[in-house]
Amino acid sequence: MKLVSMIDFVLDWTPKEVGFLTDEEWADSVHEYATFLNQPLNLGMFVPAIEVDGKWEVLEEPICYGVGDEQYYGSRMDEYQQAKDRVLFEGFEYKKTKDEYQFCFVESEKLNIVWDYNTVIFPDRSCKTINDLIKYAPTLTAKGQELSGLNK
Repeated sequence: MKLVSMIDFVLDWTPKEVGFLTDEEWADSVHEYATFLNQPLNLGMFVPAIEVDGKWEVLEEPICYGVGDEQYYGSRMDEYQQAKDRVLFEGFEYKKTKDEYQFCFVESEKLNIVWDYNTVIFPDRSCKTINDLIKYAPTLTAKGQELSGLNK
């Protein structure tokens, strides 16, 4: 499911279940989507990443190297899976740079993003919130659909 504008959400949204919504339920749905669109962007929305001491770190899927490594591997895999489950947009991939501590690239078929510490730098430098991504029509993950309320 693609990210849609607030106008499209209001005009096109219909509940999947047959029935009517109360005014309160409809207002809650609109508020939920507006709140979702207003969130500031962070690296963890695009690729598995965690925030450590105010800076985002991309997590790579851990590898178990053998006997005696299972406990460490298990905890790292849990952390990675939780971060992966929080990703909101499909199709983005982390690309390392020579100086991976300063910049990283997050790429998809339609959009390349440079991440400088905690600042996202889009090609047009205008994207600050999820709402600003609408023009790129990214596809939402199941978690993105759940948090946005679009899967109702």
